[in-house]
Amino acid sequence: MKKKTVALMLSVMMALGAAGCGSAADGTADGGTEAVESTEAAGADDTADTEVTSASGAFDLKGSDYVKLCDYNAISVTITGDYDVDDAAVQEYFKSMFESYGPFYMEDTEKKTIEEGDVVNVDYVGKLDGVAFDGGTAEDQLIDVYANASPNGTTYIEGFTDGLKGASVGDVIDCDVTFPENYGNTDLAGKAVVFTFTVNSIQKEMSLADVDDNFAKEQFDVDTVDEMYEQIRTYMEQSAEYNKQRDTYLAVQDYLVDNCEVDVPEDYLAARVADYKRQFIEQNCGGDESQLADYLTNYYGKTVEEMEAYWNEGMEKSIRLELAMDAIAEELGIEVDEEELSAYTQQLVTQNGYESAEAMYNIYGYGDTAYGERYFRDLYLYDLALDKIVENVTVTVEAPAALEDAADTEAADNGDATDGTEEVESTEEE
Repeated sequence: MKKKTVALMLSVMMALGAAGCGSAADGTADGGTEAVESTEAAGADDTADTEVTSASGAFDLKGSDYVKLCDYNAISVTITGDYDVDDAAVQEYFKSMFESYGPFYMEDTEKKTIEEGDVVNVDYVGKLDGVAFDGGTAEDQLIDVYANASPNGTTYIEGFTDGLKGASVGDVIDCDVTFPENYGNTDLAGKAVVFTFTVNSIQKEMSLADVDDNFAKEQFDVDTVDEMYEQIRTYMEQSAEYNKQRDTYLAVQDYLVDNCEVDVPEDYLAARVADYKRQFIEQNCGGDESQLADYLTNYYGKTVEEMEAYWNEGMEKSIRLELAMDAIAEELGIEVDEEELSAYTQQLVTQNGYESAEAMYNIYGYGDTAYGERYFRDLYLYDLALDKIVENVTVTVEAPAALEDAADTEAADNGDATDGTEEVESTEEE
């Protein structure tokens, strides 16, 4: 079982239920079967205890009681995307990174004297009464001298760079500086100090043509430019494979929703929407339902009635998928390995910064920890079943329209033809 596919299933289930709104527990709930009691009865049993009892938790539905399955052993889906990584794509990705994270600087060997607009590389030591103070020492710092700021715009205390104006490379300069009275560090507030600067070099902004092994080492922690590009390619290939797998799983789930006949119990759907609405109000309106109308108008441009219809539509689709997956898991005889489930649970807790598994279950269960744990386990089971289904899926990869147009133009120029598609048996790696 591949943990990454479980993450896909979990996120998709949550997104379906949420219908695009709000909290971390968007649309989550149990995939069970037979209704224990009506929504009204379940809601009447809610108490004012700290631990919430969700309306959805009163249901224990069995998917096979509500689903007529389609033939899920021979599914064909089409996904649209560019999942190939070539040299041109790697170059373009690096160019985008270079422009987004820059500007970057390198030594200007032709300049020796600092002029207005220059960025310099310096070391400095700050001393109070002749003794270096904490936080006042740094090396290889880039400073826009006349702007009294770093190249990214972070400003320094007044007068910090005054002594560097007109200085030359190699100079060691003492700058007298007085910290402002309201400075955050009370040990330095209002104090006169001396910063001793060593001017290492005057810098110039790099262009793509200036990228060399030194840049690769500083920015990517590799020895050469070739290794830098290989690192980028590896990342892009991993991302492309993930995207291809994600899109395949989404397409398969849409297929199941569209082709399995599912009878969604109305009282269960109402309970799910009611739980989601309650949690949405708690997280976005401080638990005060009277604020909901204004909140939805301001942030979503919808009335309460419109948003409830939106939630209802998304939640119904989520339940349809959950019930179908429950029936498939039963038919395939899928069982959960307790050790794997425990390990994956802890992985999610760590990755998402939850205090504990119970805290995560509380989010999944609309404040009902016991229900959240059951729901989480169900989703894990469904994902195991989905893994099995995807092993036999035929996937047609179709290029995005823009890429198809470009491919058609190139083919016409070369006298060739292309349909912009490819077929693979599945996205699973054994």
